[in-house]
Amino acid sequence: MKKSWGKKLLYYFDYLFSLGPGVLIVALALFTIFLSVITALGLVISGLSPGGEPPFDFIEGLWFSFLANLGEGSVAGRESVWPFRFLTLGLTLASIFIVSNLIGIISNAISQKIENLRRGKSAVIEKDHIVILGWSEQVFNIIPQLFLAKNGLKEKKIVILGDRDKVEMEDQIRNRIGAEALRRVVCRSGNPIEMSDLEITNPNESSGILILAPEGDNPDAEVIKTVLAITRNPNRRVEPYRIIGGLREKNNRELGKVIGSGEVEWIFTGQVVARLLAQSCNQPGLSVVYTELLDFTGDEIYFFDEAGLIGRTYREALGYFEKGAVIGLMQGNVVTLNPPMTTYIRPGDQLVAIACDDHGLVRAERPPTREECIVTKPINGRKSENVIILGWSERGIELLRELNYYLPQKSKVGIVTDRFDLTSELKNINDQFDRLKIEFQNKSILDRNDLESLKLQKCDHVIILSNDDKTMTIQQIDSNTLFTLLHVRSIAEKHQAKFSIVTEILDSRNSRLAEVAKADDFIVSDRLISLMMAQIVSDRRRNAVYEDLFNPQGSEIYLKPISNYVKTGMAVNFYTVLESAARVGETAIGFRLASLSEDAKRAYGVVLNPAKRADIVFTEQDKIIVLAEG
Repeated sequence: MKKSWGKKLLYYFDYLFSLGPGVLIVALALFTIFLSVITALGLVISGLSPGGEPPFDFIEGLWFSFLANLGEGSVAGRESVWPFRFLTLGLTLASIFIVSNLIGIISNAISQKIENLRRGKSAVIEKDHIVILGWSEQVFNIIPQLFLAKNGLKEKKIVILGDRDKVEMEDQIRNRIGAEALRRVVCRSGNPIEMSDLEITNPNESSGILILAPEGDNPDAEVIKTVLAITRNPNRRVEPYRIIGGLREKNNRELGKVIGSGEVEWIFTGQVVARLLAQSCNQPGLSVVYTELLDFTGDEIYFFDEAGLIGRTYREALGYFEKGAVIGLMQGNVVTLNPPMTTYIRPGDQLVAIACDDHGLVRAERPPTREECIVTKPINGRKSENVIILGWSERGIELLRELNYYLPQKSKVGIVTDRFDLTSELKNINDQFDRLKIEFQNKSILDRNDLESLKLQKCDHVIILSNDDKTMTIQQIDSNTLFTLLHVRSIAEKHQAKFSIVTEILDSRNSRLAEVAKADDFIVSDRLISLMMAQIVSDRRRNAVYEDLFNPQGSEIYLKPISNYVKTGMAVNFYTVLESAARVGETAIGFRLASLSEDAKRAYGVVLNPAKRADIVFTEQDKIIVLAEG
């Protein structure tokens, strides 16, 4: 079909306007020049001029026409001839068209630029900054931790690239963290998997990149695509990035390691949460220990070179410092927590220690061990235990796998939920768990009668697992979890039962509501993972420590009766506690006082890296915090 010249002209005008303000201004300038040249030639050829003045030459005619097209001219007066009057009238009308369009184009370009700034589309020119890719509740845990971090990290700017409006993100930070946070936080809007959006954050000059898992059906895929967008960008820097990301699904771990290529420190979030749940179910207070260890408000894990310990044993290193708790060795790239006490420290080895900062190891003369305070109790074999899991999620199988490591032989695990029918699934995997006998009951964990029928008072541990329901929001899931927790606490009080309860809370804001029920042990998934990410971006070597710490094959953190190590009711210093634990191959790192177990302001009685010289009188209910194998 043949198009008319009018439609063609309209099409080309539409195409021209789509090219942006810069092209429009150039086109308008060319049109002005073309019109000025034609008018100048007409003036020269016709000899027209204002009344009483000589005819124009080309240069004068061009200058007159150009000024007239920009609105500087006016319609000729009565002394001019009519052809010149009509010519200047045409130039005046042309000037109205040209100038009005020029003003409109410039005004629209300025408006678009302001809108882009408001929407967070302008490039960041920060250097040595921390980049956070993604927007979730984790942001409100990570930012305060980075503000508290040491080693110069707390002075760095934080750039956030999220899929929200810039103003909305800034408002939430202002309301949740404080207006002063925006002095160091820069928000930008964009998609982390788009290379063009990523370049807004200036990742090539960043000191660390945190990738937050988005909400949705397959967050691991988005995290992996974000890593690819960073590392496969043709404009990427030559030196390796420092990227920290989290993966939930076990099946994606090997893929993550391949894609990371030494540039990514992975946190396998599902495995970490499952191990914390499994370890905490029979050790009230353990989640508080981990929170204290991962929180920048207290002491953290650091790495130290100590020439004075070369050629000496790990056991000698434990009491070598008055301040700072040695917990392991880093030999090459391998971290071993609580190695054999006879392990020799070689040149190049680093001490792994809990300290207040990277200068927190303070040497002092060690006082004599108080032998009269040391006791050694034989460790009796653990009896089988009865665990009930209320609720189910994708972390359930991982949790069973971890419980199979930590629970004694012939332990029973009951799973209760009405959201899923797990009969066939558990039947297929039951043979994988040689220590556990697993049973499933299809009952509601929100119904008090159903919970009463479970006879919870006869079990040893209750784990309340957040249901994995894609149709519900995090707040709805947490609400159901809290309702179940309140019912379980009520049942415990009614029957005066002493079973432990471990609760998984997804949103850290709801943790305070869990404390209202009983301020002891609960797991906050997003908070603990956020704390780990902040710690690792400060020093990526810490990830190797956490991997060993959460590995059931190595040494883990345990809270054991203080009476197994030293006599209660008499003053004893922590040097003596260290020595008693070392004699059974364990590393003491702190203690928990039962008298403060309900005091949130005192970390529920948990004290890590205590002063070793100070005397303290323990009671039978107090616990010693140790790194040990089983």
